[in-house]
Amino acid sequence: MEKFPSLVLGPNQEQIPDWRQISLAELCRFRSMVQPDLEIMSFLGDGIHETETLTIERLDRQASHMAAWLSKVLPPSSKVMLLFENGPDYLIGLFGCAYAGMVAVSGVYPSDFGSRDRLNYIVKDSECSAILGKKKVLEAFQSECLEVSQEVFWIPVEISETYYKKVYNPSLNEDLALIQYTSGSTQNPKGVILTNRNILFNLLQQGQKFGYQKGDVGVSWLPLSHDMGLMGAALMAIGAGGKCVLLPPETFLKDPSNWLRAISKYGATLSGGPAFAYQMCLNINEDTIDSLDLSTWDQAFVGSESINRKVLEQFEVKFSKYRFKNLAFCPCYGLAEATLLVSAKERNLLPLFITVSREKLSEGYIVETENLEDQRSIVSSGNLIDETQAVIVDSNMNICSDRECGTIYLNGPSISSGYCGRFSKNIESFNYEGKLYISTGDKGFFINQNIYIIGRKDNEINVNGVLLDPEDIVFSVNEVEDKLSQRNCAVFQKTGRHESIVFVFGAANLEESVFTSIFRNIKNILCRKFKVSNGEIIAVSKSGIVRTPSGKVSMKKTQQHLEDGRIDIVFRKEFSSHDNSSFHVRKMKTYERSSK
Repeated sequence: MEKFPSLVLGPNQEQIPDWRQISLAELCRFRSMVQPDLEIMSFLGDGIHETETLTIERLDRQASHMAAWLSKVLPPSSKVMLLFENGPDYLIGLFGCAYAGMVAVSGVYPSDFGSRDRLNYIVKDSECSAILGKKKVLEAFQSECLEVSQEVFWIPVEISETYYKKVYNPSLNEDLALIQYTSGSTQNPKGVILTNRNILFNLLQQGQKFGYQKGDVGVSWLPLSHDMGLMGAALMAIGAGGKCVLLPPETFLKDPSNWLRAISKYGATLSGGPAFAYQMCLNINEDTIDSLDLSTWDQAFVGSESINRKVLEQFEVKFSKYRFKNLAFCPCYGLAEATLLVSAKERNLLPLFITVSREKLSEGYIVETENLEDQRSIVSSGNLIDETQAVIVDSNMNICSDRECGTIYLNGPSISSGYCGRFSKNIESFNYEGKLYISTGDKGFFINQNIYIIGRKDNEINVNGVLLDPEDIVFSVNEVEDKLSQRNCAVFQKTGRHESIVFVFGAANLEESVFTSIFRNIKNILCRKFKVSNGEIIAVSKSGIVRTPSGKVSMKKTQQHLEDGRIDIVFRKEFSSHDNSSFHVRKMKTYERSSK
């Protein structure tokens, strides 16, 4: 057996290579030697039936062939973009780069709306030398992405199946291994630079926090081009010696029951996704899932966006009859700049919630209240992973104590040193007690070492000096309008009118009478609970709400598209807290943007 640096005990109490010394390529090679027959991936091409599998031996073999071809046409340390739908080929491409000592660039999912523009942007920003993908996908993109088509090599992954040479030239522990592009929910996508060390440490911490055991099965529908799908599902299976059952994202979005059926069929122990995924499952017709068994699902992680307590409670009520356990819920917090995981709830404990005063929270303080109109319920995202520190910083860059709210800054072995490309000198950092902390852009607070996330700083709304979070507004509207959720709503301030709020929601085949009812309910919530004096409520088509590659709503891009006239409006109506008269709904196709 090939010799590795010193071995340490992993999450399964088995010996694994020390994350401080090896590379991502060496982790794969190690796993292929100790468990060569391990089936690390089953791919359900239509969301239901198994269409392809991948063993660790095949991954190791084809990655080494791919590395040989890459080494033939590109110099060492070249950046190579991965352009794959979900499936085994993504991992072959990723580890082909790792075996060749090259840097993979991730962040484009071919089927996404706007993927061509995103590819053009990322190729230029990352300065990658080649694009690796399936031949048919490459041909489609090459003919449409004329801005960059002549600047890069287009390399089909099918070469790895026929090429006879092998290369295994892994980079060093501290070397750059991956550039993971963010979803771009508040700004243009940023290329987060991650070393082998960043990735391997975070995989180890995921294994410990989530309690991975040898032979565990995970199910994921998240894109492998997204950090949550790649780090939290596919690479975690390799790290822990388990198995990942993978669905195409579109098969989940079309029918969320595909996700739950896969968990049931494969006896999955670990699976999760953004909070909106659990909300979508609430609409599943129970006649279609009568044989569902969720008893093996021990870790149902929830992350990626603010968590609605009501959704978790409704999910538990609906699926407890299928043996889903409330203890399984694992609220967690992570971001690409931290490789993935930052914190998670301890296993076998119930989720923690706190009900705080919205008014005091706006002032930066955490005060519990019995006033129903002022209450905001926030879910704990658990404790920080090992060797990771967080400080909460207020608007004056003062360190916050427990029960004080501010922006979260992080330091630790899995925290990126920054971005590539146009944002390379733009990462916001903070020196504290001799350590450099980077800004997450997220707002939160600590109580008894539990971290609570309340929203994105960039999405914050300031109405008459009171700070409001769009997530809080959407969750409050969801209390009276079940069909309006963080999956199909955006809230922001109208450009040039800082006292005015715009609430946008997407709906299909909306009747004017239904809009009238929804309008009154939203207006009532905004004026009564959030003290908003005026604004407008807009209904658009379902496709009018702009989403990131991971499926989250992009508040900023929805606003931009609306103001640029790129979204068809079905109904819109302005409101004032002082106007209780009858109104006429305007039906129109463009958005009236206020002058600055």
